[in-house]
Amino acid sequence: MSIRERKSRERAHLKQKILSAALQVFAEQGYARVSMRKIAALIDYSPTTIYRFFQNKEDLLRAIAAETYRDLAARFEKIKADGGDRPLDLLKSLVKEYIIFCVERPEMFRMFSDLVSFEMENGIMYERLGGTRFKVFQSWFHGIRLAIESGDLELKDERRIFLYLWDAVQGYLDHRIRQTRVPRKPVTYDSAEYLKLVFRGIEANKTK
Repeated sequence: MSIRERKSRERAHLKQKILSAALQVFAEQGYARVSMRKIAALIDYSPTTIYRFFQNKEDLLRAIAAETYRDLAARFEKIKADGGDRPLDLLKSLVKEYIIFCVERPEMFRMFSDLVSFEMENGIMYERLGGTRFKVFQSWFHGIRLAIESGDLELKDERRIFLYLWDAVQGYLDHRIRQTRVPRKPVTYDSAEYLKLVFRGIEANKTK
């Protein structure tokens, strides 16, 4: 490995270390109460080191959000690429993957729950973090639309279906992540059982 490659790898490692530390303290102490100095203390570097990578706290927050949405989008794209023939099964897989993703990243979920505001505009769902907003849940809307067209869903209003699923899932995640003393099955099995109950309320009864 050349000196340039080694330095580039070390720089990328340090940047990731800063992002991980920032996410941890944002989640534990609250974004408003965290300073760049606190983040620096957590990784045993000076605040000057952090400013080499990020201009301020909001810049850090944007970087965390961009990384989070990129990782989640990649997982959604893999599910869509591996999807089966039934649109409803694809939708269920997307929702389940979102649950697993959030449970694997409790600090991320706590931070976003405290900071994010949601906006709907022209049928697109946005999450706003500071002065930046990100498109989110478009894979859900796509799956809902396909499931409606295939006749798998009783309701035909995609926005109502989305809000029903989103409310149910956010409630489940909030309780699972914040109430850690409640005994639960591993998330893969528990979320699958939970979603069976959730989808039972909107699936079409094709035996009528």
